[in-house]
Amino acid sequence: MLNKNHDVFLFSLTKVAPSEGAREALGEVTSGFQWHTLSKSKRFFRLLLATLSSRPFQVHWFYQKAADKQLHMLMKELQPDIIHCQLIRMAEYVRNDHQIPRVLDYMDALSAGMKRRAGLRPIFSRWIFLIEAQRLARYESIVFDYFDARTIISAADQKLIAHPGRKDLAIVPNGVDSDYFRIQNATRRPRDYRMILFTGNMSYPPNVDAAKQLVTDVLPRVKNKNVRVVIAGTQPTTEVMKLAGDRVVITGWIADIREAYAQADLFVAPLRIGTGQQNKILEAMSMGIPCITTGHVLNGLPNKNTEQPPLIIAENSTETAKAIDDFLENESERKEVSEKSRSWIEKNCSWDAQTKALEQSFVNSTLYKTEEAAWKIKK
Repeated sequence: MLNKNHDVFLFSLTKVAPSEGAREALGEVTSGFQWHTLSKSKRFFRLLLATLSSRPFQVHWFYQKAADKQLHMLMKELQPDIIHCQLIRMAEYVRNDHQIPRVLDYMDALSAGMKRRAGLRPIFSRWIFLIEAQRLARYESIVFDYFDARTIISAADQKLIAHPGRKDLAIVPNGVDSDYFRIQNATRRPRDYRMILFTGNMSYPPNVDAAKQLVTDVLPRVKNKNVRVVIAGTQPTTEVMKLAGDRVVITGWIADIREAYAQADLFVAPLRIGTGQQNKILEAMSMGIPCITTGHVLNGLPNKNTEQPPLIIAENSTETAKAIDDFLENESERKEVSEKSRSWIEKNCSWDAQTKALEQSFVNSTLYKTEEAAWKIKK
């Protein structure tokens, strides 16, 4: 949405060069796009150096001097009015560029997410996750003062940043394109079973954990044996692929994820770890799919006009399985929650509102600048 009123240039780090289709899609919403393919060998070398550093391992993992050089050459050429830095993993590249107003998007409280992951790790590997959680918390606090404005995705995450000025973190929730994620824009195919869907990047640890929970703990407790679980998402790990079976389908990447949503009777996301706001929940709700998830996910969603999101909250496998059975037996309740879900998204999660909040953070980052240099929003 920013590209409607502003020239947006994107610099991205990648593991592999983006496909032609990805470049074309990004070309439609940016005025320019450059990427740097990270060297695998250099990444592991920097990870070794991280053992002698107090910075988070993931900050070292994403930093390379060649990428830094390329980015600063681009900055010199463009002379940008604002730098928007997504995640503290990228902060190291621009935190000392004080001549340009910079906005840091924490997105999530990564330290809290890492600490939750530590709690689910075996004892012999838990220590490394706890060390990383401590490093992340310290770095989140230190880097706060290097930027001119900061944003975060939810009030719950704002409270988890260990900095005395955390209340100054602007809360900018994710939005969803409700015109795009609409059930009428997809085809629902006839089938002889009930479908439970879970989507996401299936190499992301919180999603891997949720998928395993759904298949190994929840599904065996579901009394309705005419249920199938579909796990849709890019880069499924070996752990995820092993979940496939007679009642479980692992799709991998899907060109149009709306087609997966359109087939689902329920969206079930037993997420226990991770932080932030779950886009998959917003997309499913926008498609009118009733969602069963955890209070952990609910806390990351906006609560506007005192209207709580119409989610079904289940905190363990037994509760989740019961909620699935209850919903599949009650067609009228499922239809009611479907309509409420779509309505809640339209009221609370439009991209227009979220973009205005983000633009305001850009304005705030320029307050120390002269009037001529300040970020201006086109009317």
